[in-house]
Amino acid sequence: MKARWIVSAAILAAMLIYSVGLDGPYLFDDTFNLMPVRLWAAGRLDWSEVMFGNVSGILGRPVSMASFMLSAAIGGATPLDYKVGNLAIHLVCSVVIFRLLQRLMAANHRSPDTVTVSAGLLTALWLLHPLHVSTVLYAVQRMAQLSTLFVLLALLAYLKGRSALTSSQPLKARIWLFAAFPALWLLGLLSKENAAVASALCLVLELAYFRRDEASTRILAWFYTTTLILPVLLAGLVAVIRPSILLGGYRILEFDMPQRLLSQARALFSYLGMLVFPRGENMSVFNDDFAISTGLLSPPSTLAALLALVAISVAVIALRRRSPHLFAGWFFFLVAHGVESTILPLELYFEHRNYLPSVGLLLMIAGLISLLPDKLRNDSRLRYGALTAFALCAAALALITWQQTNIWRNKEAIVDQAVRNHPRSLRAVQAKMIEAINRKRYEQAFALISPMANSNNPRTRLLAHLDMTSIRCLSGNPPDPAWLDQAIRDARDRLTLAEIQTVGLLMQVSRDNRCGKQSEQRIAATIAAIAGKAIGQADDVGPKWQLHYAAAIIYGRIDHWSEALTELRHAWQPGVPSEVGALLVQALAHNGLRDEAARLLWRLNQETAVKDKAGQAALEPARKMISAHP
Repeated sequence: MKARWIVSAAILAAMLIYSVGLDGPYLFDDTFNLMPVRLWAAGRLDWSEVMFGNVSGILGRPVSMASFMLSAAIGGATPLDYKVGNLAIHLVCSVVIFRLLQRLMAANHRSPDTVTVSAGLLTALWLLHPLHVSTVLYAVQRMAQLSTLFVLLALLAYLKGRSALTSSQPLKARIWLFAAFPALWLLGLLSKENAAVASALCLVLELAYFRRDEASTRILAWFYTTTLILPVLLAGLVAVIRPSILLGGYRILEFDMPQRLLSQARALFSYLGMLVFPRGENMSVFNDDFAISTGLLSPPSTLAALLALVAISVAVIALRRRSPHLFAGWFFFLVAHGVESTILPLELYFEHRNYLPSVGLLLMIAGLISLLPDKLRNDSRLRYGALTAFALCAAALALITWQQTNIWRNKEAIVDQAVRNHPRSLRAVQAKMIEAINRKRYEQAFALISPMANSNNPRTRLLAHLDMTSIRCLSGNPPDPAWLDQAIRDARDRLTLAEIQTVGLLMQVSRDNRCGKQSEQRIAATIAAIAGKAIGQADDVGPKWQLHYAAAIIYGRIDHWSEALTELRHAWQPGVPSEVGALLVQALAHNGLRDEAARLLWRLNQETAVKDKAGQAALEPARKMISAHP
């Protein structure tokens, strides 16, 4: 009963705290992922296109998209509706975590009352932890929440099946292991692909808490063969045969796989530090200032982190019999990071990746307490002291979470916090710069971005000089021509999404000779040169063909069709939008290649669907040009 009151009080506190930030804004990829839901709610898109048309993950995440449609149907397609749903999932996850901790802690504890109270206290810490604010109040991170929820339920199903095996109930065990677990696991995978770790987490719990006899070993061998070994072999086969499916994203990142793996050792300890000693001022969704580990000693903390990972792992293995919770918690944390913190081409650091792994920390706390001598653990005074410490920790976490939810009420506060505490984050500075531009505070915008031009990172200098040029064009003051020259010198052999966003702003502001002597021709030549220096990428890589296309648009705008044609021949790649082909038709025609233009137009007419309004609109100028000059 005490445990239920503890969890209930924590749930009520979480509801009150998070309610402060539920009306906060969309962020980053929220708009992209949720726009189809808005179109569906407005009757402009079929439900199947929304549910099965998401491209943010390999499996399309239809369960998550269905949940977003449910939120829109119940309330509306607004940030508030989605974030209310996220909070509800957060509360449900806490209840499942409580049940999971109860089962695991009962495995080696004598007092059921102590188990339930301990599980309740640990659940309260998880529920109120401020590191989860960037998951709950970031609308699209419902994908991570649902994935976590189904993984937790799958783990409960495994424990049910495992208990049935221990009780010599093989039929019941098979139902839980080979029916319930796979169904929940599949729902998790269709929410977000990081649910792939579920069966590996089961193995962690198996090694920590269970003994095996001959009968259970046979059934478990089938279970792990079908849910762990075969999927790992299949993923390895895909990586060998079609590496672009799993690893193609490295083509647009400024680090490679070995550098990412080295960096993740440091990231894991940073996550642990934020879980154990959360500091609200350091929390942010702008994490591009996290340093890349380019070697074991660059930075030196890389080697220290790797050695610490090995040392802790060896220590908890040695203590597995004495403290199964410590073993389970440490490896739960590591394995739960197995998808997003290993080889996949993802950004180096995001707080929301700890939503599931943080459950491991709860088990580690229980494990450390279990190592105390029985005399200390049974001392009533120390027990009350421990309860007081837990209460103070929960209160401190709740206070930091409340501060964070207040910040998450508006994007400006989120950006301000990031700029203040992550001054080397170019994304944060650019976000603040865009705010200033939107308010026509051009001097403020320039003052924000110009220090980045002195960065040690060439890519940061490149982007800063382009942004400085854009701001000067907007303010009506002539930019320094040397800025574009420096941008070309700093151009890298691989382009990223950052170049696309910065060049997009430059394209917008350079219209109508707004850059004065800094002509559109000069800007187009700069963009083309930056794309041309990306010799480490093929022309079909997204940022590269998009920069060639951007240069071609500007060249076409000023009737330099010869240069536009050169850029468009680089940009026209398999799979690119029909808009690129449509401009290529015009460039071919302007350069006297009308037969080639007509053939390309015919092909585009065949390939562009009638319902593709954007594609059809882009083709219209090309059609008029070809029909006017047959």
